[in-house]
Amino acid sequence: MNLENLHTSTLEKLFGSIDLRIIRQDDDVRIVQLNDENGISRTLGIVKFFNIENDLLVEAHEKILKGGLLGKTLFDSNIDFDKKLIGTLQVKLPQWLKNDFNTEQDSGFAIISKISIYNDRLSNDKLLYSELIEIIPPELTDVFIDKTKQLENISLNVLSLFKSANLEVIKLDKEL
Repeated sequence: MNLENLHTSTLEKLFGSIDLRIIRQDDDVRIVQLNDENGISRTLGIVKFFNIENDLLVEAHEKILKGGLLGKTLFDSNIDFDKKLIGTLQVKLPQWLKNDFNTEQDSGFAIISKISIYNDRLSNDKLLYSELIEIIPPELTDVFIDKTKQLENISLNVLSLFKSANLEVIKLDKEL
């Protein structure tokens, strides 16, 4: 993965230094906010971790759980990974998130991705490390949303991640 393609790198180009604030974290789910230098939230991230016991990941995963930015920590740890964009969904923004995003708009978009770690890139041998939801403020829609398509359905696993953060998906036609 190229450092320039990371979500946080894009935010840093726009807003300067980005800090991570952990809202909730347990063994396999983490909810964080990425805040700019003025304390305005630029992303709400919801992460479901998989395969955390893998020898390639143990040290980096520990750093992530201690407050490291996911993509940057993997990159800085020289871990070969791929972030596959699955699609976007529109979400209702609860009042607390509208306040943190500094917006009056009632909805925003969530970018759904999967991060895989390569055991061997040549043979395409990889393992799933995380499913990731990045909810962005309405003002950043044009920066991120043109990179992927809006989903018409969603897996129950990803839907449960939205529910874990008490967020509601808008206009979801059906569940897989």
